[in-house]
Amino acid sequence: MYSNNLKRLRNEKEFTQNDVSEALGCKRTTYNNWERGVVMIPIKIVDDLSVFYKVSMSCVLGIDKKIEFKESINKMNYNILLSNLNTLKNENKSSYEKIGKSIKCTGATCQRYFNGKIVIPIDRLIMLCKMYNIDIDELCGKEKNENFVKN
Repeated sequence: MYSNNLKRLRNEKEFTQNDVSEALGCKRTTYNNWERGVVMIPIKIVDDLSVFYKVSMSCVLGIDKKIEFKESINKMNYNILLSNLNTLKNENKSSYEKIGKSIKCTGATCQRYFNGKIVIPIDRLIMLCKMYNIDIDELCGKEKNENFVKN
């Protein structure tokens, strides 16, 4: 889903894959694999690209089809993401098992995601956003939401 948008953003700014990979501090082949959708892009890299291009994480991931460049973009705080996920879990009176079923993992794995023991893969995070009907940037604390922890 996001691979086309990575190329689109890169071309919009007239960057080469080498330019972007250097900015991210990774090998060009690694970036190329993300851009081609061969390897799942880590959430940290989605955030780094969001800041680099000054667009939302939704835009980087291709969830938001419109590219809207902003003056500045906040960096994600993973602890805020975890806090927001736990707030949603508690407010919805959900169990780890129920959430795990929805995002195609075990309850134990879901618990490790929510407790920060394992980094949440981007595909699972997108599923959580759909499940809770929330924008990924809000969930990650990149945009203000009165119901969540402030960054």
